[in-house]
Amino acid sequence: MIVNDCVNNFMNALPPHKADMLYAADIYKILRDEIIRGRLNPGERLIEKDLCERLGTTRGYVREALKLLRGDGFVILSHGKGATVAKISYQETKDLYELLAVLEAKSIELAAPHLDLSDIDKLVNINVNLKNCIQIVDRPTARRVWQEGNFQFHRCIAEKSGNRELQGMLENIRWRTFDFRYVYFFEPHFDFFCSQHYQLIEALKRRDPAKARQIMEFHVQKASEVALGNLENAPSLERNSVGRPLVAY
Repeated sequence: MIVNDCVNNFMNALPPHKADMLYAADIYKILRDEIIRGRLNPGERLIEKDLCERLGTTRGYVREALKLLRGDGFVILSHGKGATVAKISYQETKDLYELLAVLEAKSIELAAPHLDLSDIDKLVNINVNLKNCIQIVDRPTARRVWQEGNFQFHRCIAEKSGNRELQGMLENIRWRTFDFRYVYFFEPHFDFFCSQHYQLIEALKRRDPAKARQIMEFHVQKASEVALGNLENAPSLERNSVGRPLVAY
């Protein structure tokens, strides 16, 4: 019995079995999702010991994951304070929208000649779902449906651009700037953005890349006005801080 107790105590003291252990990439995804879904708040400290215990992994993997999160702008690492969730940055959001206006416009311009009827039908169905979410009584659910569907709409276009580098840049920016907490800024404008999606679809049906590009530029510009106008008064925003940008168009 004493021997068995000693063995059990020894086994419990060992780090998690490698087959069950979360590695840096897994931890990165978990923490990234918790940040964008509002489970971890701007300015909240991420304590390595607590993360190791909660996720069943080692401090080395946690530190590696935090470095990955810092690289994508989700956390700030500072000497003496450790890791904290980055706050929304007004200036970086402004910079990102200016970049997105160019990238999204180029994406749809390249995609227009390659979209077939099945692609158009897919965009129409996505936009119908976006339109329907306006009537959902559970507003937090509606905002999640909107954000995920809106990403899907723009992702479908980027995938048809034929430019993998462009597609990768757009996808990276979407993840870096994704934040459910601020989708409510856009909620009063859901119907307007749906109508712009329909305009984009009509331009794509006519295989008019120039018109599609023009509409997309205006689409991103209007989203920028909504985001920046609301961010000026956001309680968790530091106007001049180095933090994470917000894009949810």
